Amino acid sequence: MPGVLSALDERLAGWADLVSDGELVPSVDEVTGRLRDLARREPGLCRMRRIGMSRGGRALQVLSVGSVRRSVLVIGGPHPNEPVGYATIAFLADLAVERSELREGVSWHFLPCVDPDGAALNSEWTSSVLDLHTQHRHFHRPAMVEQPEWTFPVPWRGGEHRFGLPENEALAALVDELEPAVAVSLHNAEFGSPFFIASHEVPGLAGQLAALAERQGLPVAEAAPGDVVGWPVLGPGVFQMQRVEELVIRDHELRAPAFGTHLSHYSARHGTLTLLPEVPRWHTATAFEDSPPVALAVLAEAVTDEATEVQRLMEQAGRLDDAHARAAADTVAITATVARSWHQRAADPAIVTGAELAEAHYSRVMLTLRSAGMALRSVCEAPPDRAVLAARARLERLLFERARRCERELRATPVQLRRLVAVQACAALAAVSLTR
Repeated sequence: MPGVLSALDERLAGWADLVSDGELVPSVDEVTGRLRDLARREPGLCRMRRIGMSRGGRALQVLSVGSVRRSVLVIGGPHPNEPVGYATIAFLADLAVERSELREGVSWHFLPCVDPDGAALNSEWTSSVLDLHTQHRHFHRPAMVEQPEWTFPVPWRGGEHRFGLPENEALAALVDELEPAVAVSLHNAEFGSPFFIASHEVPGLAGQLAALAERQGLPVAEAAPGDVVGWPVLGPGVFQMQRVEELVIRDHELRAPAFGTHLSHYSARHGTLTLLPEVPRWHTATAFEDSPPVALAVLAEAVTDEATEVQRLMEQAGRLDDAHARAAADTVAITATVARSWHQRAADPAIVTGAELAEAHYSRVMLTLRSAGMALRSVCEAPPDRAVLAARARLERLLFERARRCERELRATPVQLRRLVAVQACAALAAVSLTR
């Protein structure tokens, strides 16, 4: 492993064609084109094939490198607003072709994007210089029931609920075909520190993951990020995916589940180690000090007010039921859940650590910008009448003011893309190395 990492560092240093000075991630079409070129150049080693179609008619394609039965599956775009993985897949595919030792006893399979329709809805900001306002003005993250990675069949009212997403069905069929030893789903967040989610414990893996993040000058999170609060801890910055029973919403007043089971739950039938490397797109220079619990209550009230205003403006614009509106409503509902958890934590007299408070601030920023941005996109697509135009003007101003406030308060600057790719790529290599 050390020799591979040294070679990887050298390869990254010269990897200027995808990681440019502008720090732009490649588009899904660009990554798919690179993988197709690999398949043409190395026909005896590589094979490109279509495994399904998206709801919007876009092809889901996979590059396979090698033909060994033991396989590794690498997935990009599990959330289409998390594009770092597109660059990582292009890099790892090149590496798997170039270095034969990475193919010893294993084949690699790269799905560049599992939600190409969602990626298309984010393409305007991913092709621009990174900026918080631009990112969220053209932002889309589907509602949970429309996310391929979170819509595997789920137990429901004595039976099983299926979501019927063709992207999810294609991914499930691929998992069942490959029965991967390792599946790596490439995620990135807006802020914070790297962290990792694993389906189960593998001896030595947690320590390696923390070390490889440190190697890139990106130490793992000190406090549990909002997505994994209360989850089992496998090591510093490494968390275990919770069991289905602890994750799935089972409100029997709902006509259908709010989300399904995750890729890691589905892949468990094959004994797969599923790993999610989460890397931050932005670095924040603001330091947060230990604070009394009331600080979280104040944040909870602020984020609730911000979400309530977005919801009111959507209602003012009339009946909105496009993908952006559904996603914005989903984000508002998530905000309510997060605010409740902060109020509950505020009832605990224990001091809130600076790291814990920082994660709460990051969550507030993420939720308020996402909901405002997607609500604005929905309103912009509605037939323009007086109410719609008024809501649009207010949302435009809200999004601009909140983005600029976040930049000032957090002193946010983009993290070098090369470092993020290195963390994700090394995490995949570590997982493969330790499960041989």
